[in-house]
Amino acid sequence: MVRQAELVTGAEELDRLLRGAVTAGVTPGCVALVWRDGALRYEGAHGSLDRDGGAAVSVGTIYDLASLTKVLSTTTLAARAVGRGELELDDRLPVRLAVRGGYRPTLRDLLEHASGLEAHREFFYRPWSLGIDQPAALISAVRELPPAAPPRTRAIYTDLGFLLLGAWLEQLGGARLDELFRERVARPLGLEHELTFGGPKPLPSSFERVAPTEVYDASLHGGEDQHWYAIRREAGQAVARGLVHDDNCLVMGGVAGHAGLFGTARGVLGVARAWLERRLPGLDADASARVWDAFTTPSTVPGSTRRLGFDGTNPDGSGSTGAALSSAAIGHLGFTGTSVWMDPGPGPGSGAIYVLLTNRVHPTRADTRIRALRREFHTLAAATCGP
Repeated sequence: MVRQAELVTGAEELDRLLRGAVTAGVTPGCVALVWRDGALRYEGAHGSLDRDGGAAVSVGTIYDLASLTKVLSTTTLAARAVGRGELELDDRLPVRLAVRGGYRPTLRDLLEHASGLEAHREFFYRPWSLGIDQPAALISAVRELPPAAPPRTRAIYTDLGFLLLGAWLEQLGGARLDELFRERVARPLGLEHELTFGGPKPLPSSFERVAPTEVYDASLHGGEDQHWYAIRREAGQAVARGLVHDDNCLVMGGVAGHAGLFGTARGVLGVARAWLERRLPGLDADASARVWDAFTTPSTVPGSTRRLGFDGTNPDGSGSTGAALSSAAIGHLGFTGTSVWMDPGPGPGSGAIYVLLTNRVHPTRADTRIRALRREFHTLAAATCGP
């Protein structure tokens, strides 16, 4: 961890903000990193792993990264395939994955959340009621749903599109997503011990370093069982820990295009740096630069803030970064309370990366104060953590 003497101006303010969030119960604990122009400007770990004040959070704490999976794994694998000429952005979803009516969105449509596919369905609940580790059944169920809108008419942030994209990448690569990610992204970047998918069973190693997510206790909901409790009883966990929080991903066996990745803040930073520095694994410098330019280009869909895989900032400052980052910034959020944002500078390697990992869904998913914390974090970090 960065020693106190090495922290630049603004570290104390960030410490105070994040400690205050822990004290207020926004999250039991958190880890935050700020990287700017080739150097780590802030690294802080605050609070405890759970609501009962157990073990302290450290920079090595493992978090359920939730939808950061979409950019760190799925988008990065797609970008690698595009950079190597294995896929084109206008290629269409394979016939065997086509949705109702034979619809086959393009790779660009899926990455931009512009396919018109529905945002979300609870395949672990009625009428499907799928159980743990039934990936083929879930993909079949996704394919049976008609689109909610014509393609490229509006942006619909869709888990379903990334489920299909994950299945497409598996078909292309001839292996499961977790294997593809490990061999083509994590291992080449030296991050295989920092980032890993879970599975239908809890993470087998470093369990004591994993921050728990939701507590499945009816007393937290006025004595009423919630409809997602049934699949959690099947999993045998009263508290999700080392087992993915996203219930559809649990049906997928813990490995999916939209969720399933666990990792440390340094692991998230490592993939973000590979993007910002235009050195994606498996690509030379020219291909990485071309991929960066393509994947950071704003969507042409009316009203969309999306790029390819990534999101962009809201022009009115209403998003998770407020008005702190430039219009060129790209990033993503995770439902469990995670986020990563990159604000590029004038050349490769310059600019800033902001990582904030929390388990704000512990003990329940109802608390949404993370939204304000994210804005405050990015605003303060961008203003104070300079070179």
